[in-house]
Amino acid sequence: MSSASDAIWNRAVDDDVPATLAGDLAARRVLTFHGTVHNGGFWYAVEVHAADEDFPLDAVADGYRTLGLEPTAEAVDRAAAEYEETAGIGDDDAWGEAEERVNDEYRLADEDILAAVERTLAHEPELFAPTE
Repeated sequence: MSSASDAIWNRAVDDDVPATLAGDLAARRVLTFHGTVHNGGFWYAVEVHAADEDFPLDAVADGYRTLGLEPTAEAVDRAAAEYEETAGIGDDDAWGEAEERVNDEYRLADEDILAAVERTLAHEPELFAPTE
């Protein structure tokens, strides 16, 4: 981890630090969602963020796209569609089947996100606030 990417990561997980530039905001959205995945699974994260005003699923997917993680953004989009189809219909079987279909689609590790931040910083440094 470079000192710049370390600073970006730390800034992203600190809610007291405003994230105003696209790269910083993407890192915050991605790391917030990623943490929710690690706390309860991909489907749980989708359920939580479907109703989240600060980090809704479309913004989360955009965050992954900004960091060049298109396959994960697409997985979030597919899971969001599954959630929309099954939420509130009262069919536990359909809910469980949707969860099974999407849960294995999220395969990112911390290192993958860090590498994406570093690549984005190298190619588009203007997306991030200065780190020094």
